[in-house]
Amino acid sequence: MKNSRAAKFFLLTILCVLGGLYSITGTSCYGAAPATGEITSAIILQERLHLSVGDKAVTNLGMRAGLVKGDILSITTRLDAALEKPIGECAVTRVDSNSSVCEILSANMEVERGCKVSVPTLKYSMASFSPMTYNLLFSSVDPYAPHQKVNVYIHNIFDDQNNITKLSQRVKQELTDVFAQKKKVILQKDQGGKKEVHFHPGVEDDDNRLLISELMQTLEADVFLTGYYTLVQDKVHFTFYKYDRLHGNEKLVFQVSLPAEAPEFAQAKEIAIPYSPVPRKEFIPCTLIYRSLQHTPQKDEQKEIIAREAGKDVFKTYELRRTAFNIISPVDPVIKIDDQEVGFGGKTQVPISLTSGTHRLKVSFRRGYFYNTKDSLLHVSDKHIEKEALLAIQGDGTYEIDVSLNPSFDGENIKFAVYNVNERKRQVLKSIVKTEATKTMEFFKD
Repeated sequence: MKNSRAAKFFLLTILCVLGGLYSITGTSCYGAAPATGEITSAIILQERLHLSVGDKAVTNLGMRAGLVKGDILSITTRLDAALEKPIGECAVTRVDSNSSVCEILSANMEVERGCKVSVPTLKYSMASFSPMTYNLLFSSVDPYAPHQKVNVYIHNIFDDQNNITKLSQRVKQELTDVFAQKKKVILQKDQGGKKEVHFHPGVEDDDNRLLISELMQTLEADVFLTGYYTLVQDKVHFTFYKYDRLHGNEKLVFQVSLPAEAPEFAQAKEIAIPYSPVPRKEFIPCTLIYRSLQHTPQKDEQKEIIAREAGKDVFKTYELRRTAFNIISPVDPVIKIDDQEVGFGGKTQVPISLTSGTHRLKVSFRRGYFYNTKDSLLHVSDKHIEKEALLAIQGDGTYEIDVSLNPSFDGENIKFAVYNVNERKRQVLKSIVKTEATKTMEFFKD
């Protein structure tokens, strides 16, 4: 009995190492040795025997070893059979089928061609689905620069009737587990209490595109991944939709062959959560406009400004006096709609889509003190100026939401204006509070 168990353990170990990942039963080899290769050549203008930090090298590890762009490889000498004494690290900048290019990040000695490189083995629990899982991982992160983190949201997987089955849940969990093994990936989860994610793949229309855009903003996701499958004899056909905030969308199709007795077939027909229609929302196009005003105080006004800014803080008073500022301008502006920050990317206006109903607009900024130019920031106030408004957007039309920031110590620092572009009529219902000491709340309605 002991010999039999030892033989099985030995066979499992060999299968894990040779197969790279998993046993024939589908159990992941969490003790598997790291994927190991070597530096085969260098990418430098002049061929050298040794490489150092900043040089790029070619390794014989690639997609087959589970590499993705941004992976960090450990470098050891060719004599270090146990990989116990790393001499440096390199970052993967390009991945091919059987090779990769990496840039040496650190080295405590010169790196030779022939040095070993290694990376933790990518672990799977569904061996038959591993090529599909890896390809989804690779396509999600490869468009991004090696140093960039990628925020990924993995949505539900459905059958062809939009039910969530036991197989759906297993595939989603497998994707989550595999993606989580890469440091480049930051998995985004449902933000409880904010918005519930309702979406079914396969429908390509304006409403669905707007819904995806809204979901990705809510979830703060760079990549949104979902899909469905159909059963055809001994095969499972998967269709995945990869929505990428920066690099466009992609439809990915896979076919997984399974033996008829495979448990996945029974799981594919076992409904865990039946189909529930997604409530349709009315999306209204809006333009959010941001205006930043500057204030140039007179000399006799500067003393009063310093006193109001510094209060009883003597150190801050002397610091502001030494700056000799002559311009005050808003800095660190933050504009949020429904607790989601809106990014302007250097522009003064951005298009957004809001559902019909009430939305919370929150704006804040700090005063920045300059001398002559916008590049000469001398001091930033530690006081945040904030204001909130409720926007009730209903009916047809296109809206402009105008946010104006004024750093002056007199008058309103933050002003809101909402227009129905079709009517060009200002929509203001009620202004409640106008003090800097407390958050102000205004209500705008069409």
